[in-house]
Amino acid sequence: MDWNWLGDHFALDVVNTVQLQRGTYAELIVSVDDLQEWAELQGARVPEVISANADVEKFRVTRDHMLSLLRAVASNMDVSEECVEHIDDIAQRHPVTRRIDLGDGGGVGHVVGTADPIESLCARAASAVIDLLNGPDRDRLALCDAPRCGQLFLQDRPNQQWCCGACGNRARAARHHAVKKDRS
Repeated sequence: MDWNWLGDHFALDVVNTVQLQRGTYAELIVSVDDLQEWAELQGARVPEVISANADVEKFRVTRDHMLSLLRAVASNMDVSEECVEHIDDIAQRHPVTRRIDLGDGGGVGHVVGTADPIESLCARAASAVIDLLNGPDRDRLALCDAPRCGQLFLQDRPNQQWCCGACGNRARAARHHAVKKDRS
């Protein structure tokens, strides 16, 4: 899998593990191996080791709640109370405590109340989405409307429509192709 978009806000890295393909969203985490690979590429942000018998579905359920919540906020739609409750419940059961990071990796945080790697990962994800939605970057949250993308991203400028230059090129090419087709 080409995880070329990794390294954004952690909440966005979690939710962008689904991708728009031919008009529908496709799951990128279909196995424990996919989750392990994704987690390893996150580096210090996911210090847990994902075991071979990990409950991938538990991760996907939390990710899907986050995804619905962030898509609603990015689209100025009503948010699902069920999604809010799911995220808040995880954050209350397994808070993530942090300390100042002076280069020793301390800023990653410690998940309280669980030793399960998937619960810990879900707690980190819940904490990240709470930080995103309660912080100044909430107003920068956007949904890329390019063909074959649909990823959430943080805008660098208010009128930014696409998450990257490649998506902008695809969107312009699709628009040009549609105009050319209408003329013939």
